[in-house]
Amino acid sequence: MKSTYSFLIGLIGGLTVPLFFGWLYLTILYTGEMPLNELLGRLVKTSIAVKMLFMAIIPNLFAVFLLNHFEKWMACRGVFVAIIIYILAGIWIL
Repeated sequence: MKSTYSFLIGLIGGLTVPLFFGWLYLTILYTGEMPLNELLGRLVKTSIAVKMLFMAIIPNLFAVFLLNHFEKWMACRGVFVAIIIYILAGIWIL
């Protein structure tokens, strides 16, 4: 039962961390007048949204490395599944 919780914690963390880093990236670097939802709508029409999505996955790759190093195998699998979900979403947006 503990391994299932570790997997779910890794999956939920792996799904939320890229959202936070993507939001952080947009709020720090974007200084325009356009609201965030309109900006995201325009980015989805171009390939920039996919590049930002893949850039937001970078903290997850670091988390997989750390979890693998500390031998937290189920949490590492959860984060890796989240990475695969984001990659499939990026391919679908293309």
